[in-house]
Amino acid sequence: FTGAIICPEEKNIVYKAKKILERNVGRKLPAIIHLQKSIPISSGLGGGSADAAATLLGLNMLYSLNLSQKELAEMGIKIGADVPFFLYGGTCRVEGIGERIKKIKQKPASFYILFRPHKRLETKMMYKLYDKTGKDFLALAKEFCPDIKTIEKKFQSLNLKMKLSGSGPTVFCRTNNYNLAKKVTESYPEFNGDIFICHPQKEGLKIWKT
Repeated sequence: FTGAIICPEEKNIVYKAKKILERNVGRKLPAIIHLQKSIPISSGLGGGSADAAATLLGLNMLYSLNLSQKELAEMGIKIGADVPFFLYGGTCRVEGIGERIKKIKQKPASFYILFRPHKRLETKMMYKLYDKTGKDFLALAKEFCPDIKTIEKKFQSLNLKMKLSGSGPTVFCRTNNYNLAKKVTESYPEFNGDIFICHPQKEGLKIWKT
């Protein structure tokens, strides 16, 4: 197990996914796994959950386990609430604790503007603060990252509705106008973080054989 490992191996979500799969099939699944992360850690973008889903999907294919998408999703929910979604992918409505997933029609030519402050907000910590204060995740994220308030005002001035991704701190809005999205991203040269323009995908994870 190599790559972007920032915690003990047994606590890594990829390691957990492999172990859960092994327990379910009743056998060891030897593999060399190299983790290369592109989605920032603790940013509310589901990077870890995507890694876990890819592990389940990849090992299922590598060992020809022939487990269905539903069976993998049932294992995934034991790892994290977002894992099943990444096995289905596309645009979905997710309910319950992540186990009820319904595909919804994707509106064409839509873009998402993402602002990710350089501040890590761990999901576990955010839930503890929610239980303690009763404040929602967006209110808490604004306290940790004051830049979010400025971004929200900018979005509002352009009639764009800002939302929080996951437990934060990444915030986003949707637009069908790419030029507008570009204008928004260029209006914050002093922003202490990363700014992305993303286009939604119709599918979930893909496995490439090399």
